[in-house]
Amino acid sequence: MSHATIATATATAVEAASTAAAEVTRQGAPVVSQFFRSLVPDPTSPVQLVLLGLAGYFAVRSALASRSKGPEKFAMGNVQETVVPTKRDFTPEELAECDGHDEETALHIAVRRVVYDVSKARGFYGPEGPYANFAGRDASRGLALGRFNTDILTDIDDPIDTLEDLDKAENEALDEWATFFAGKYVPVGRLVDAPMTPERVARAEKKAAAKEAAEKEAAEKAAAAKEAAEKEAAEKKEAAAKEAAEKEAAAAAAKEDVANTESKEEAANTESKKDI
Repeated sequence: MSHATIATATATAVEAASTAAAEVTRQGAPVVSQFFRSLVPDPTSPVQLVLLGLAGYFAVRSALASRSKGPEKFAMGNVQETVVPTKRDFTPEELAECDGHDEETALHIAVRRVVYDVSKARGFYGPEGPYANFAGRDASRGLALGRFNTDILTDIDDPIDTLEDLDKAENEALDEWATFFAGKYVPVGRLVDAPMTPERVARAEKKAAAKEAAEKEAAEKAAAAKEAAEKEAAEKKEAAAKEAAEKEAAAAAAKEDVANTESKEEAANTESKKDI
């Protein structure tokens, strides 16, 4: 058999193997068995047996590879432009209702304004989970900064966090989290700002006034504490200076006493010499 014949036969076998692999995936082994019987009518022929062996090898390898490949990985791309099937819009207040506080309540989390259903991961995001504070909330800033306590969350009455102050590293960290959520959980909608109703405006004004009052009180306390600290420092400095002056005066007096004593002793010795 010439090299050209072998090459042609091998190419034919590979092509047949590819077709067989597709049939394995689509219809199963019985159809492929019929396919091979039509391909090799004379099983006693050595050439046809070689072709059959090659075709079988490539068919099995291709079928196993296709089945073990697993789901396609989520491409990073620009996660902010991920296409989301917007089933509904969630305001922060509506999202807060989806906190999974019991088995009957949905468990949702928002990342970069995309709302995900994380109900299948209650062990992480449910009431007893390590990320429970993110349940029913916009978790974007917390994920970007790696902080999971409640003080990192935006109040549900406030506008949605724009994240404009995040630096490059923080944005990259958040993108990784967004990719993770997009690849693992089902998006169920978008996070949107609530309309500014009169009630919401009143709550916002009340909150702003309370915040201003708290900041003013904190500033006054800080100023008073600073003044007290400066006063205490001045008093300590004055006391230290006074103590140093007293010590210096005492040392001078002691020195003077020593000098007077020496002078008296010298005078006494002089008088004694005169008497001699």
